[in-house]
Amino acid sequence: MVRITKTSFAAALCLAGAAFTAQPALSAVARLPFSSSFETGSFSEWNGGLDSSMSISSSVASDGRYSTQSVMTAGRSTDNYKEYVFGDNRRVGGEGATQGVWLTFDSRFDTGFRYATGATVHKIAIINLEDVNDGRRRYQIIINVTPQTNAYFIDHLKWNADGSFNRTMPSVTQNVGTPATVRYGQWDKLKLYVKPNTLGQANGIVRFWVNGVLKADHTNVQLRENVSVLPNKLIMSNYVTESTASGTQRWDNWRLSETDPDAGAVRPNPPVLNSVQ
Repeated sequence: MVRITKTSFAAALCLAGAAFTAQPALSAVARLPFSSSFETGSFSEWNGGLDSSMSISSSVASDGRYSTQSVMTAGRSTDNYKEYVFGDNRRVGGEGATQGVWLTFDSRFDTGFRYATGATVHKIAIINLEDVNDGRRRYQIIINVTPQTNAYFIDHLKWNADGSFNRTMPSVTQNVGTPATVRYGQWDKLKLYVKPNTLGQANGIVRFWVNGVLKADHTNVQLRENVSVLPNKLIMSNYVTESTASGTQRWDNWRLSETDPDAGAVRPNPPVLNSVQ
């Protein structure tokens, strides 16, 4: 007859309790966490957007079998994007991301990629802070590449309530160590953390990692100034108005959440009793 002792059973309960309480709480922000590695073979995980030259590809992927590619052709401008709405976006109407959001994804520019002639930035991904009443963008954090240096660049833009562009906000670009640059023909893992400021104060946070290395750390950002908007839309984009860009740009392995996705969010298996009498 196999008998579990009181001490071994109690120890197992303690371990189980510790394992359970150590796990992150369920997300309060509507429609988070979000993940997409395009393994459905489609854009079904996203909420629409233009894709004139954006498609699912099985030729190169950083995670699983599929990724998204945009093939840019000289002589044609490109307005590609896919979007995912969350939080208090007017299309969702849920709990807002008051503590900010964490974004990770893999980005790749194939060997031979050419930016548009004269372009100062080339877009990769955008987080919008949109008005919950009319859906207009009021602020944007944009991950770009600077064509002249091949360095990753974080743009911060403000928009007026009537939808017109206001201005580029103070820089939140790389300020830690040597600037990280695109590795053509290879995947780069990009991670961004943004936290809105207290209204009217310069205490918002923007942090940016490339391949696991912190490259930008800003804790004094007016990331919405005095307008009550929160992060509520993710955009995968390579919008280019000039017609001289060419080559293939790729994205894969998206993660968007309230907590750092690299901080060990995998729930361990329950403890196994291995002492019996």
